Amino acid sequence: MNRRLLLNLIGLSPLALISFKIPSNNPIVRNLIKRWKSSKDYTIAVLEAMPEENFEYRPSEEQMSFAQHFLHIGFTNNSFIGILMDSETYPDFDAMMQSKFFLERPDPINLFQPDNLVKRSFKANKELVTKYVSDTFDYVISSLEKLSDEVLTEGELKVKPWYLGGHTNLDLILRSESHTAHHRAQAICYLRMNGIRPPGYSKNNTL
Repeated sequence: MNRRLLLNLIGLSPLALISFKIPSNNPIVRNLIKRWKSSKDYTIAVLEAMPEENFEYRPSEEQMSFAQHFLHIGFTNNSFIGILMDSETYPDFDAMMQSKFFLERPDPINLFQPDNLVKRSFKANKELVTKYVSDTFDYVISSLEKLSDEVLTEGELKVKPWYLGGHTNLDLILRSESHTAHHRAQAICYLRMNGIRPPGYSKNNTL
């Protein structure tokens, strides 16, 4: 019997079984996992390039700090992929914030408006932010490992916050990666403003 038909007959969607299967032959998912592993390594390399004493550098008062960009990357990846994986639905941002899929953040800093990290040593703040970013990338990668190529085209009609409306599961994954690139690029500019040569793009994005 067709697998999809069987799932429909017993009242389950393919997503309901994501956590119970580890696909063995899904070329698109395998490629996505490789890209996310590379993205993790490059993102951490950019983060680590900033000296700890300049970790909260911002070009102007209206901009997020270097550290905020990376916390924002981690939080957003956690939320987009959490929405994909969770069987619950979240009609708006406030509902999503009550979900159980969020990893604990190391700092209550505002992730959408300029703000400052909790007063700690420069070294401690950099270590905490680095760990959070690494953990959120690992969350994405471990989630992708539970997906199949078939599931990627689904999810378009799943209830989501307005800014993710109409996204398929693949859209959520690609949107997360493009969002990471968007904020990582801003962080690279911050490095340049501090006279720091950023990690090279090509050599840090090989597979």
